[in-house]
Amino acid sequence: MSVKNKVVIVTGASRGIGKVIAQSFSKEGANLVLVGRSKEAVEKVEVELKEENPNVISIIADVTNEEQVKHMAEKTIEVFGKIDVLVNNAGTAGPTTSVKDLAVEDFRAVLDDNLTSTFLCIKAVVPNMMENQSGRIINLSSVSGKRALPYRVGYCAAKMGVIGLTRTLAAELGEHNITVNAICPGFVEGERIDSVISNQGKVRGLDKEEVERELKSSSPLKRFVKPEEIAKTAVFLSTDAAIGITGEDVNVSSGVVMY
Repeated sequence: MSVKNKVVIVTGASRGIGKVIAQSFSKEGANLVLVGRSKEAVEKVEVELKEENPNVISIIADVTNEEQVKHMAEKTIEVFGKIDVLVNNAGTAGPTTSVKDLAVEDFRAVLDDNLTSTFLCIKAVVPNMMENQSGRIINLSSVSGKRALPYRVGYCAAKMGVIGLTRTLAAELGEHNITVNAICPGFVEGERIDSVISNQGKVRGLDKEEVERELKSSSPLKRFVKPEEIAKTAVFLSTDAAIGITGEDVNVSSGVVMY
């Protein structure tokens, strides 16, 4: 049930959930490819992880750019010889605003950052996985991909799309021993939830403390999810223990969503 020596690509690996996911795979001995837009940020994580795992490289890529994504896959194969696991973590929350005030270009940008990027990365790695008749693809969706969240129309639409993409490709790629699953985090500790709380407060005329209490109270566990809980789920879905799991959208939400 190990991911030791598996070749794992993690997008959006320079900070937040992506960084924690990368750390978890590194601790398990994976051959790790860190992908991010910021050269300085992603190389800093590479240096940190190499202290315990020499088999880590970083690739600078904008995952909404098809040519850069192709280079990501080609470089991974050049260095490690194959691609076993792809974790599509990169994405942005986008604006928190009423639909009447949401600019079309901002809506499209959120779709590109969260949904188109996921498609492009899968498209780039699948030929190698099909050749090897083996692969694990894990897409980061959200509980917002299952339920409506006011003032987040672009984000919800994109994350719902990620779930649809996951299910469709699970059906398409299963005959090649490639599993495709999504993880749906709830409200996760970190910079992003702080921004969500602040923006929701502004839009709704509430103070931050009130918004935070409301969000936590919506969970049976009365707390936010820890990034490490997302990471452990991603690692599990990459092991042989999860070979029979595909087309699923796995909630890691402290019970905010139970379907």
